[in-house]
Amino acid sequence: MAFTLSPHTIIRPEPNGAMLFQQETAETALLDQEGLDALYFLLKGELRDYPIFFVKYLRDQRFVVPGPPDGAIEVVERVRDEAPLTTAPPRSLAAPETLHLSLTGACDQACHGCFYSARPGSEVTADLMDWSLFERVITAAGEARVFQIAMGGGEPLLHPRVVDMARLARRHGVVPNLTTNGNRLDVEMAAALKEAGLGQAQISLNGATPEVNGRTRPNFAAAMRAIEACRQVGLRWGINFLLTRSNAHELAEVVALGRRLGAASVNILRPKPPTTEDDWLERESLDGEGYRALQDSLRKLKVPSAQLQVTNLPPATHNSQPETKLTIDASLTFLLTDRPPAQLYRQGVWGCSAARRFCTVIQDGRVLPCSHVRWSDVGGGDFMRAWWESQVFARFRAQEEIIGGWCARCAYLELCKGCRAVVMAFEGDFAASDPHCPRRGRQ
Repeated sequence: MAFTLSPHTIIRPEPNGAMLFQQETAETALLDQEGLDALYFLLKGELRDYPIFFVKYLRDQRFVVPGPPDGAIEVVERVRDEAPLTTAPPRSLAAPETLHLSLTGACDQACHGCFYSARPGSEVTADLMDWSLFERVITAAGEARVFQIAMGGGEPLLHPRVVDMARLARRHGVVPNLTTNGNRLDVEMAAALKEAGLGQAQISLNGATPEVNGRTRPNFAAAMRAIEACRQVGLRWGINFLLTRSNAHELAEVVALGRRLGAASVNILRPKPPTTEDDWLERESLDGEGYRALQDSLRKLKVPSAQLQVTNLPPATHNSQPETKLTIDASLTFLLTDRPPAQLYRQGVWGCSAARRFCTVIQDGRVLPCSHVRWSDVGGGDFMRAWWESQVFARFRAQEEIIGGWCARCAYLELCKGCRAVVMAFEGDFAASDPHCPRRGRQ
C-alpha cells in the first residue's frame, strides 16, 4: 500500500531529526534521524526492516494516509537535508511548538484562584494586545514553523479583533485555539470563530453542577450556554477543569458531562499562585495524599500518559467528533509516575515544558517562559530572541541540575520536574522539591 503525508501534517526539522504535527488531532511526534529515515522510506515504498508498530502509530495518528506520495517525498527529503544543520538550545526544540498569547489582562468576572486578573468589571481597552504586536508575533511564528497558538488572557473574547487574530494565524499556517470563560461565546461569536479557522475553544468549567462550579467560578449557566453555542455551529470545544479540594470529588461527573455533550477534551489543571494575596492556594491545593487518590481515579477513567498536554493547549481542529480525550496539565506529570520512566519517555512526556516546547507572550509584549512565572528579560514580542538568548529561559532549562531535595534523587526528574510556580509559592525557592508530589516520602 502506498502512503503519503496527510494534508494536515506539518513537518519541520529538529536537530538530527524532525517534529511532526497533525493539525486535526494536535498529535506531535519527535523523530530521531532513524525515525525520519523510516518515514522517508515508507513514503518511497521501500520500508522493510522498521518495526510495524512505528508504521501503525503514524497511520493511527493520521500523520500518514493511504495514497500516492505526490510531493510528500520531496518535503521529507528537504527536512532530512536540513536536520543535520539544525540547532536548538539545550533540552529544547529548535523553536516553540506552541505560543501562549495573552490578548488582554482584562476580564469580565473575578474568579477565586485566578492567576492573571481577578478584577471584576476590568473591561478596559488599555490592557489589550496591540494589533501590530500580534501581527509581528504571528508573522515570526509562521517563519519559525510554530504549530499553534493558545489565545488567552484575561478573557480573550474581550479583544475586539480576536476573530481577525484567528484568521491571521491561519493565514500564516498556525492553528489558533482559545481559552475562555464562555460569557461572550454566543452562537454568533462561535460561528465567526469557526469561519476564521479556530481550532478549538476551551471553556472553563469547574463543576458539573452550579453549586460545585460556583465555589471557584460564578458563571455555570453562561459556560453551559457557550458549550451549546459551539455544538450548534459545529465548533470544536473542550473543558478546562481546575482541580481543587472543593471540586475533586466531581471530576468523574465533569468528564461524563463532557463525553455526553461531545467535548473533544477535558483538561485537568493544577491550581497556580493567584493574583490575590490570601491563603486560597494553600486551602485549595491537593496534597500528596489527595493526588494519590486522584491517581486511582484516573486509572478508573483510563487516561493514557500519551494524552499529557500543556496547560491551556487544546487539540487542534477536526470536523468530525472524536472520542473525548482526558488530558492533564504538564505540572501534574507526577500523576503518571505509576508507570515506568522508560514508557513515559517513549510516549513523549516532557513534564514542565516552559522554554522547551512553549513560551508565553503577554499583552505588553514581554516574553515569559510560562504564564505562571512573571519573569522576563525580553520584550517586544520577540519570542525567538528569548528562545535563544534569554537567561530566564536558560534557568528553566537547567532545572535538572539545580533542583535539590528528594526531587533530585527521583527517577522521574527529567520527565517531571514538578511546577516551579507552585514550588516558589509554597517553598520560596525555585530549586526546591515539589511539595505535592504523590511520590514524596515513598521512594
